[in-house]
Amino acid sequence: MNVEAGEKRKSTVALRGLIFLIVVLLATAVVVAQQLGAGAYVAELGATDPDEARHFVTALMVADHAAAGFPAPGAFAADYGLHAPQALPLARLTLFHVLAGGWLALLTPTTPAALLLPALLAAVLVVCAGWATARAAGVLPAVAVGFVLAALPLLREATLVVGLDLPLALCALLSALAFGRHMRRGTPASAALFAAAGAVSVLMAPAGAAVLLLPPLAALMAGRLDVMRRARVLVPLAALALLALAVALAAGRLPPVVNAEGPAFVWQTLRGVFGTLMLACAAAGLVFTIWEGWRRDEEAVDPAALAPVAALVPAFALAFWLGAGRGVALDATVLLAPVAMLAAFGAMRLLGLLVSGWGTIRELAVALMLLLAAMPGLLQQVRKGAIGMDAAAEAFLAREAVPPVIVVAGDARGAAALGAAMAQRDRARRSFVVDQGRLPAATPEALLATLDTLGADALAVEARETGAAPASRVAQATVAAFPDRFRAIGIFPRADGRGEVVLYAIARVAPAPSDPAPVLRRLTAPSQS
Repeated sequence: MNVEAGEKRKSTVALRGLIFLIVVLLATAVVVAQQLGAGAYVAELGATDPDEARHFVTALMVADHAAAGFPAPGAFAADYGLHAPQALPLARLTLFHVLAGGWLALLTPTTPAALLLPALLAAVLVVCAGWATARAAGVLPAVAVGFVLAALPLLREATLVVGLDLPLALCALLSALAFGRHMRRGTPASAALFAAAGAVSVLMAPAGAAVLLLPPLAALMAGRLDVMRRARVLVPLAALALLALAVALAAGRLPPVVNAEGPAFVWQTLRGVFGTLMLACAAAGLVFTIWEGWRRDEEAVDPAALAPVAALVPAFALAFWLGAGRGVALDATVLLAPVAMLAAFGAMRLLGLLVSGWGTIRELAVALMLLLAAMPGLLQQVRKGAIGMDAAAEAFLAREAVPPVIVVAGDARGAAALGAAMAQRDRARRSFVVDQGRLPAATPEALLATLDTLGADALAVEARETGAAPASRVAQATVAAFPDRFRAIGIFPRADGRGEVVLYAIARVAPAPSDPAPVLRRLTAPSQS
């Protein structure tokens, strides 16, 4: 009898796993279609966020380091940074860069391959949120939660870039679900699962240390303070605290810098994403989670089903107050799933105050309300346009310049986009990409002298009608002052029509250095931190 029960349980688990995998693949296809419609596959990595180029190039550095047979990391990273200055220092490497590097090594270092990773992460996040919501609010609201998340403009923006926001959101949610499982079971296996999920969160992104607050906050919300007296909670929590401290010390993030405006900025972002109705339902869901946790009613939902997810909200609010965010809208990505899940639960409980029974009808009403609230976001366009740097990189590398030194004059996004495009195309790392903003060249004469010292072969200038970066203005003035030294070899317009990238070939008046690396180290050393 026990053997038959065990076999039946294994079959049930396998069937659920298969269904989960199928739904994830379908959701991934939907996200890929959204990326394609937004123009992400023809835009440069870093075109909208310079951090995207840094994360991609760093992941590429990890992949190349493995392909080279794991040479000395310090020397390899220093040499790699000369060719691709977007590569992050070793102290700022995260688990995401290792995972993304393995992903690129298995596939190809192309834009479609790179963007397939956030598409998959977003799909898993959406399905996990819906799957967990079904336990607390029912199947129909759970399906609606998945649709709401997939339709949110902020989540769609997060899928268009290679960054830490989506991995952190997924790892934080999985950590909360793992702790909820441990609250229900209290076994060594569930404790190890939470410890593993928490460790991944801490290593994934700087803000991942916020998962340390999950156990005490979840226990408080669920009215289960006894959980915090168990060794199977305290021991993993202590280990996670030591790990977070070690990571923070290695990256130089201690002491934290308090940012009082961080939580308010994230709140305003969430308000613009969800709207007042859904945020009110989420607030109600938070209240009902605490209420049902403390009243211990047999008819109440198991507090462990939602309390850890609800705990993510105050945990990351404190993390943002301590300066964990970047001060951009994508910081709020980590809270999208918890807020959507709380909104579904809160709407179900509010409707339950008015109508008793009729469970399926209530689920249908809540699902329709959530879908209606998500419609404006679904109709909002999210775009990522090319800025001309990828075409400029292709044109530069086609010239077979020796030594291939290209200087880019533009804003942070333009310089990052060209660096990522060169890293993608120049797999042998023959070329050197130099950001003019890092050079001691504030005047046309100084810039020309620096270009000659480097033996630069080309200059890529980001030209705009308005709002040109200071480096672009100096470069344009240099071209105008010395027209005999520069010859335009390509003009590459932006997708939005607001400017263009002009690629100039530089006529040399003296032999170029045989190895630009020492010169580049000397010129950029004062600007390096």
